[in-house]
Amino acid sequence: MPIQAQALPIIMSGRDCIGIAKTGSGKTLAFVLPMLRHIKDQPPLMSGDGPIGLIMAPTRELVQQIHSDIKKFAKVMGLSCVPVYGGSGVAQQISELKRGAEIVVCTPGRMIDILCTSGGKITNLRRVTYLVMDEADRMFDMGFEPQITRIVQNTRPDRQTVLFSATFPRQVEILARKVLNKPVEIQVGGRSVVNKDITQLVEVRPESDRFLRLLELLGEWYEKGKILIFVHSQEKCDALFRDLIRSGYPCLSLHGAKDQTDRESTIADFKSNVCNLLIATSVAARGLDVKELELVINFDVPNHYEDYVHRVGRTGRAGRKGCAITFVSEEDARYAPDLVKALELSEQSVPDDLRALADGFMAKVNQGLEQAHGTGYGGSGFKFNEEEDEVRRAAKKAQAKEYGFEEDKSDSEDEDEGVRKAGGDISHQAVLAQAAAFAAASKVSVPSVPTPISAAQLIPNGGLPVSLPSVLGLTIPGVAAVVPGAGLPVGSSDGAARAAALAAAMNLQHNLAKIQADAMPEHYEAELEINDFPQNARWKVTHKETLGPISEWTGAAITTRGQYYPPGRIPGPGERKLYLFIEGPTEQSVKRAKAELKRVLEDITNQASSLPGSAQPGRYSVV
Repeated sequence: MPIQAQALPIIMSGRDCIGIAKTGSGKTLAFVLPMLRHIKDQPPLMSGDGPIGLIMAPTRELVQQIHSDIKKFAKVMGLSCVPVYGGSGVAQQISELKRGAEIVVCTPGRMIDILCTSGGKITNLRRVTYLVMDEADRMFDMGFEPQITRIVQNTRPDRQTVLFSATFPRQVEILARKVLNKPVEIQVGGRSVVNKDITQLVEVRPESDRFLRLLELLGEWYEKGKILIFVHSQEKCDALFRDLIRSGYPCLSLHGAKDQTDRESTIADFKSNVCNLLIATSVAARGLDVKELELVINFDVPNHYEDYVHRVGRTGRAGRKGCAITFVSEEDARYAPDLVKALELSEQSVPDDLRALADGFMAKVNQGLEQAHGTGYGGSGFKFNEEEDEVRRAAKKAQAKEYGFEEDKSDSEDEDEGVRKAGGDISHQAVLAQAAAFAAASKVSVPSVPTPISAAQLIPNGGLPVSLPSVLGLTIPGVAAVVPGAGLPVGSSDGAARAAALAAAMNLQHNLAKIQADAMPEHYEAELEINDFPQNARWKVTHKETLGPISEWTGAAITTRGQYYPPGRIPGPGERKLYLFIEGPTEQSVKRAKAELKRVLEDITNQASSLPGSAQPGRYSVV
């Protein structure tokens, strides 16, 4: 296949690679074959070593499929491959990993769970020199991106990284290139284009007509081969499943809420011809390879362009022809422009009613009456609503109290809203409250003012040592000006009222000082010189991908200061060698940050000085 012909020599030469090719074009084999050759050229696994090849995929079904493809080759070559994914028994996965495996195929969430279990003794990523991300655009979407970054940071810096997908939007590629080193980009055909072997048909139909049309299509296609029907939600999947069973069509259903055992048996039954009709959500849209899948029906229109490309790409694989039919209604007009784009890019005819629907929607967008929908990428992940956030904060405080710790000021979102920085401005609300109290106090008589400072105490030496804070910007009734040495303000007739106002002014200053002291947490700082460490270690600890998680975990701010001086060169007066400046609200947070930075520096320095084995990743010795 073209993608294999281009990718194999590039990957075998040791270069990082981005591979973009149409669905069903053999991308899996393009990264599996070089990986097997790469692993055979590395020193054999020792006790306690983790995998050499790591493959990450976004769905459990895709992990299982890649694992079954690799197993055919790995068994013959004497290599072990372990699938690691959620929903299934973790005990078996742990026992297989402990026995040692050269290859791990995983979903990111379960992999992080296993790496964190038992203090990291089950497996590790210190031997990973070949890293693959299949369906890479979905892996670098915001939902997965923090997990991916965490895993990548724990692999060797001299690894070879390979990304493959049929769709690769530019905004996702920017994220992906962060983990690559001067990659070669292979693009076979268009970027994010539907396979031209698939005949695409789009029908504009209201929701009420779709089921009858679906029965017509099943009557025509049911005997020809397998049929896959996509719907938008889990509820719709179950409802359509019931309706088809009532209509006499035996079928299967697949969605994310099902138990993992059910999901596995459903896929197995569909692939092995036990049942030829499957209803699924987009969980089955990526990577699933089913032989003799003749027809894909989008019962609900996909909500973004890349999802459409992957859904219809379940048919027309490995050189075969396929057909895809999509239903769209006037209520779904916002998705019509994507369908027009897909048909035009794959050189298919666009129905007049669909083009009219798309043009009508774009006209509304231009007039500002409608808003174009998003790309399907860049979501911000899970967010707590106010109720859940309150419960989470309460649990956090209770736990801190139980262990005898006070909650870190840097962790408390609500306490710091009024203060910009340590020793900075006082919160606006506090100032207004004090000003109101002061203004009220200046208007009332002495008996009604609850103040601990008497009028006699105010003028012990005939002078008034009071400086009212300029931040208030107040003019005080009854107080025109303060004259040192005179003892009383000028322009006032009522002595008792004046004394009360001055007492309130003193209390205000006292309270403001107290607020300022409370608002200014203790400030700790430390320095860590990094000038004399190797270049890759310096780069790692000054990069935001390393500093971000450390700052988030410890609550300390880390900045790079000074400049790099090569060995033998001495800094001039007032200059400093390259160092990290660490500052935080508690002594513990600064110590933690410094210790973690030291650990990162030492780990990378040790890896660079004593790499296991003489064979370098990406280098191949051919006998």
